[in-house]
Amino acid sequence: MNELQLSNDLTTIETEIKSYQNIAGQSIFEIGRRLKHVKENDLAHGEFGKWLSKINMSRSTARRFIKVADSPELNSPSMANLGTSILYEIATLPEEEREKEHLTSSGEKKTPDEMTQRELQDLKKQLKQRDAFIGCGLFYLQHVKTLYFRKF
Repeated sequence: MNELQLSNDLTTIETEIKSYQNIAGQSIFEIGRRLKHVKENDLAHGEFGKWLSKINMSRSTARRFIKVADSPELNSPSMANLGTSILYEIATLPEEEREKEHLTSSGEKKTPDEMTQRELQDLKKQLKQRDAFIGCGLFYLQHVKTLYFRKF
């Protein structure tokens, strides 16, 4: 076997890794674009799952690739080194939360592209709880308003 000799220079290896990360990041978007195209244009209803089996891809993986491809703001050089899982977590955040700094459980302020997958999952839980709390507050205010106006 003729194996490619790797450099012993750490800077060279870092540069090569970043280059491959960029290629991989771009590939995620291109795969997602193609999956979406096939799903929407090329197959009869119900055939997409069979076709995915043919290319050895699960429905959930395809759904993740498509979701990332549907988020053009994630197709940037700063996001290219993130993997499919992280990109999917960011793509499923509300748009207005994708570029904001958030406080992590460790007390650090980070934007979603700086977070680990665990931190992103925690952020999504926090946002869901916040929205539920706001929803409860609005319900309560509506209820109080209704009771108040019944008196008159």
